[in-house]
Amino acid sequence: MEKLSRNLKALIRQKWKDTNYIWRGYAVNYSRIQNMNNFSDYLYKWSEISTDIKKRSGLPEINENRIWNMKLAAKHIHGLMLAPGQIFDFWHCIPRPILANGYKEGPTLVANQLKYDVGGGLCQISTNVFQAMLWANLEILERSNHSIDAHGEGRFFTLGQDATVAYGYKNLIARNYSQTSLQLRLEVLPEELRVVASVWGTTPKPFSVNISSTVLEKLAPSCDNGKSGWRVETVRSVGMETSPISEWQVNYRAIDIYHPHV
Repeated sequence: MEKLSRNLKALIRQKWKDTNYIWRGYAVNYSRIQNMNNFSDYLYKWSEISTDIKKRSGLPEINENRIWNMKLAAKHIHGLMLAPGQIFDFWHCIPRPILANGYKEGPTLVANQLKYDVGGGLCQISTNVFQAMLWANLEILERSNHSIDAHGEGRFFTLGQDATVAYGYKNLIARNYSQTSLQLRLEVLPEELRVVASVWGTTPKPFSVNISSTVLEKLAPSCDNGKSGWRVETVRSVGMETSPISEWQVNYRAIDIYHPHV
């Protein structure tokens, strides 16, 4: 009953958010076309991000389910085209994570705790896509970091460069505000235990991108067996390789809090 109530609440919240996106003008500019047959039109790699898929010891079914969920999500993103001005919305592309849509149970963060729920594994997809879009200089319209640093030194991302998603609550939205048509590619490679996201353009990338994430503060754990938290600042600057760094323009800045936890 509790799970049913949570799912209903998430559905209602997502409908409210979708209405909000319509009022903001996002929905009319959503990218809706995938094409796996026109890769030759997008010859120039603007960015590429690869992360390792970490397996949990003693949990073969959970590991398989997680990869299954990631591959299912990748099918709805791979080959997505973003014309100038078009918007990528994670939950517009990806079906709601429920059993009826083919998802399986995997590891996920719920209320700052690592649990097992339907759709687990999608945050690695959203993190890869976010980083690829960040390095390709897309405009980040909505993004959330994980509430805790659950993996510690074993994390698959740089602090400040992750993107968590939760249906009805947290989304990943970005806009192609360049003058070039772009294509988003996303592959889940089980044999290599890797996820690879990349952005390709019809013309070469006309600028260079620098991204830095700095830990501003270490947050002390609340108990002896707890883990520390972090306050992290991430900055993206864009310019020409031939220009002094002082002339580069900062066009993305975020402060993320990862709370201490047990």
